[in-house]
Amino acid sequence: MISERIKKLTTFCPYTHLWRIARSAVATRKLPESVKPGAYIALLGFFCPLFWTAYFTGADDTVLFFHATHSGVVFGIGILLMIVGLRKEKKRYRQGSQ
Repeated sequence: MISERIKKLTTFCPYTHLWRIARSAVATRKLPESVKPGAYIALLGFFCPLFWTAYFTGADDTVLFFHATHSGVVFGIGILLMIVGLRKEKKRYRQGSQ
């Protein structure tokens, strides 16, 4: 009963909708499996609720900078993982074509 209420509440969360849309977009474009975790982490860093909450509530500059730095680091890690995954896929493709 409580879990049903929680599930119902999460349907109103904009981040739940963004996550579903992003996951669907990644799935339909047929990204390699080695790239998907990096893409998910990069999206998480970009749509970080801590940063956006601080931004829209008018938090102090230091708090906003802290959350922006944290979100930027998570986004950067996601991009780095995507690049590593793409390189692995490129090597795999080259080995298969020879």
